[in-house]
Amino acid sequence: MSRERKLALHIYVYSVFITGLLILSYILLKYRNISLLGVVLFGALFFGADNLSVPLPKAGSVSVNFGFSLASLIIYGPSTALLVTLVCAFNIREFLRKVPYYRHLFNIGQFLISMGVASLAFESLYDRQSVSFLYPRNISVIFLCVLVFFISNTSLTASAISISERMNFINLWVFNFAWLIPSEIFLGAMAIAISFLYKLYSPFTLIFTSLPLIIAQYTYFLRIRERRALLSSIMQIVKVVEAKDIYTAGHSVRVAEYSEMIARELRLSEYAIEVLRNVANLHDLGKVQVDLSVLNKPGEFNNLDWEEMKKHPIVGYEIVKEITFLRDSADAILYHHERMDGKGYPYGKKGDEIPLFAKILCVADSYDAMTTERPYKKALSEKEAILELKRNSGTQFDPQVCEAFVKVLERRG
Repeated sequence: MSRERKLALHIYVYSVFITGLLILSYILLKYRNISLLGVVLFGALFFGADNLSVPLPKAGSVSVNFGFSLASLIIYGPSTALLVTLVCAFNIREFLRKVPYYRHLFNIGQFLISMGVASLAFESLYDRQSVSFLYPRNISVIFLCVLVFFISNTSLTASAISISERMNFINLWVFNFAWLIPSEIFLGAMAIAISFLYKLYSPFTLIFTSLPLIIAQYTYFLRIRERRALLSSIMQIVKVVEAKDIYTAGHSVRVAEYSEMIARELRLSEYAIEVLRNVANLHDLGKVQVDLSVLNKPGEFNNLDWEEMKKHPIVGYEIVKEITFLRDSADAILYHHERMDGKGYPYGKKGDEIPLFAKILCVADSYDAMTTERPYKKALSEKEAILELKRNSGTQFDPQVCEAFVKVLERRG
């Protein structure tokens, strides 16, 4: 991270933290009806959920702790809810993992801001004098507060990630947080159920009503673990391929990095970038069926060698298309050696017949091949490789993709 971005991030983090403390102070001074029982009971549940939070795809984490904060808000009011939310300051897991202090301060600040804004909206609109707990207007106010919290919480977090990682805010928000909307609605419904039974019977109902939230948290965990296990398996496959071809160690990882650079310059969505990275990591998977004598041949290829090598895009495609979340983009592997002028392989596709992901892989793969030392050729310098990209733009490479990558490389210096 550059010094400028690091400074901007720290300014943003401290601003969020201080704003969170100011909102906390304002609510505690304005609403003095604090319930010690509510703070203890819901604070304990919040503490457990917060320390079992599940990492999100890009950054940040998700848990059901908001459900407990919202229930305490409905039952006891804003001051109790904010003190329950303040329990996030005691996240033991963050201390054990030695999370940077500024991230810890940010988490405290953004939770207090989000819950504080939601609490103020709730208190100004909610009718506590209503005889019926399930008064339709009050139910709609609760779900409005869910929306206010969700937008505030995710926007603050997405802004921090956007500053630190130089990602497009909208793309990041959609990819990292949009899928959580149904879960937030579920949390709102569960908070209503917890509050209703708590008021109707006793605090002991928390033993039973908190179970669905615990199950929801565990469901989050399983979904993320499954995703991570799949991505880990993909990287293990890449290592197997690169162990077979001694001259391309690290090649797939570099191609994935270059592909991401191009995709960001082209302003693709975060979801598209994530898929492209995984496809790029697997683009040479088909080499598992290429004869070792060809893969590790110290000299240039003859015609028979080329015929053997030309199998690998087809083999790779046949394997990757069986991976569910990569199926629709597997053709990028099939066509990543095609050229704009139709002189590529395996099918001689040209121009718009070649999908965008394949065009990106072609540029990234070729650049890494040009700048990597091989027994039969010396590596080109970055400047020489850029000249080659420009020279072959429109014939071998897609001009738009090529121009985007050249801009990235020249901006890098």
